[in-house]
Amino acid sequence: MAHQFKPEERTQTESTEMYLITVYRLTRHASHASTKVIADMLGISPPSVSERLKRLAQQGYLIHEWREGAKLTPEGEHIAVNVLRKHRLIETFLVQMAGYGIDEVHDEACHIEHAISERLADRLEAMLGRPQFDPHGHPIPAKDGTLPAGTYQPLAEVEPGQTVLIRQVSDWNGEQLSYITSLGLAPGVTVTVVSHAPFDGPLTLDLDNRPVALARDIAQTIGVESP
Repeated sequence: MAHQFKPEERTQTESTEMYLITVYRLTRHASHASTKVIADMLGISPPSVSERLKRLAQQGYLIHEWREGAKLTPEGEHIAVNVLRKHRLIETFLVQMAGYGIDEVHDEACHIEHAISERLADRLEAMLGRPQFDPHGHPIPAKDGTLPAGTYQPLAEVEPGQTVLIRQVSDWNGEQLSYITSLGLAPGVTVTVVSHAPFDGPLTLDLDNRPVALARDIAQTIGVESP
């Protein structure tokens, strides 16, 4: 189940930022974000999302095409990247300084990211040693909006017999992330792919001489590289 952001319960500014950051994340590997997928991520109805996208387009934050979906304008992307920077700095602070698990920080950061100032975000960044990646392995935008490089292979595509280092896990589904971490899978962990079951069956991994079975669709959301 996806995180329920419920933007209709937020202030107008927070709601706008949540829409923009959602479209931003959905268009990292696609030209447009569909209304249905945005609705699924935000936990509200597609008609409500469609109406809000039209208003955001009128305000100049995004381009909304009925058949294609939505994509950000430069102004909308600037806002989204700024919020994303705050979000990932907060997550990093909560894990490094407040003892949170990586499966506990996403919702907390969603509540805080709209409230902190640029000054506080800068102080957090400096205090944390200017990290380039958050605890899930996602790149933290610099203040000028640039992103550090970080492209990884999906674990589902690793051939049996290969040993890989986990560098990134998805934080979009809180229950799935909790399950992954309960198995001992997290950024910084090394695993060996033992086998792929046929017909899109699970992967069997070796984690510290312990077998771990992982569904292929979940393995597709985990980014890895050669150690």
